[in-house]
Amino acid sequence: MELEYEGRIFYMRNLIHEKNFNNEDFAEEYAKKHRKMAERFGHEYSEKLSRRGFQKGRILDTGCGFGWTDIILAQKFPDSEFVGIDLSEPLLQKAKTLAQSSNLDGRIRFEKADVQQIPYGDKSFDVILNLNMVHLVDNSVEMLNEIERVLKPNGFLFIADLRRSCIGLIEKEIKSALTLGEVRDLFSQSSLRKGIFSTSLLWWRFEAYGL
Repeated sequence: MELEYEGRIFYMRNLIHEKNFNNEDFAEEYAKKHRKMAERFGHEYSEKLSRRGFQKGRILDTGCGFGWTDIILAQKFPDSEFVGIDLSEPLLQKAKTLAQSSNLDGRIRFEKADVQQIPYGDKSFDVILNLNMVHLVDNSVEMLNEIERVLKPNGFLFIADLRRSCIGLIEKEIKSALTLGEVRDLFSQSSLRKGIFSTSLLWWRFEAYGL
């Protein structure tokens, strides 16, 4: 079982290298393919935050990609400050362009940074998003530890990623994803606070609302 798991990690890292998120053509295609998904997450988390009384604060998107989820949230919470971090220069540039065209560049910053070494102070964010990242990074446990470090004790946390299933036979990205059991194992190795897991056909979600 351990060898199988390590083999999956090796496969995922090769997949990342193959895709090369710093390729401008790939980044453009990625943004087109995932725009509706990013928009759905923006609306979903806007609704969940509103239901729990959130009105304003600092929101960090760890692995923001082209930033569309953050733009949706920024439109809903006009008094909040947003920061998105990613390692892909082309995706970050697209995020900045989208924010500027939406007249939101004054409230959203998109910066190049590693989610495994988040360059912000302890307990400095009220809300953290982490979407479609757990199966991509080299060290998911380190990323989760960093998320816990920078999230306030009473903060809101939303993590979601693809769930491996038989659909992976026709969709390479799902083939590279983790099962819920593998995800739970990773989370148990981290210092991340307790929260609630849920699953759908394509996704698993983890949410926490304060300690």
